[in-house]
Amino acid sequence: MYIMGTFAAAWRPIAEDALSPRHRLGRAPAAGLRRDRAGQRHRHDSIRTFARRDGDHYVVNGQKVWTSRAEHSDLMLLLARTTSRDQVAKRTDGLSVFILEMRQAGTEGLTIRPIRTMMNHSTTEVFFDNVRVPAENLVGEEGKGFRYILSGMNAERILIAAECVATPNG
Repeated sequence: MYIMGTFAAAWRPIAEDALSPRHRLGRAPAAGLRRDRAGQRHRHDSIRTFARRDGDHYVVNGQKVWTSRAEHSDLMLLLARTTSRDQVAKRTDGLSVFILEMRQAGTEGLTIRPIRTMMNHSTTEVFFDNVRVPAENLVGEEGKGFRYILSGMNAERILIAAECVATPNG
């Protein structure tokens, strides 16, 4: 997924530092945005992965299914609920975006299980068990993550459409 649109919509110093050229070299991002469990429809407003504020960290619990490249990624753009659905006016409110340092989290409650498919595609199921994410890794404002993700997806759709138009012409 094209994730730079999300950062452009809600730029924070942590995003700038994490994605600066000196850090970006050799670092591949994953996107933990969509499904929380197998069989779930492709709807962001039904996300159950929850990030609870605990001092200067958020504690994340839940899972993501069909996360591409998680086994090979250093960073994850994580969409998690920070306010329960029954406490928000719109189902898309209360979702927040975080930058997750995968290597560090992998030793502190993050489990990645490959999903073997018939395709040559690296997809996984990712489990979060009390994974601590620094509060400074919040992208934008808490509870407004759906807007940032949607902005990124719109950019991705334009890029994919341009590729489709350009491909037949070589």
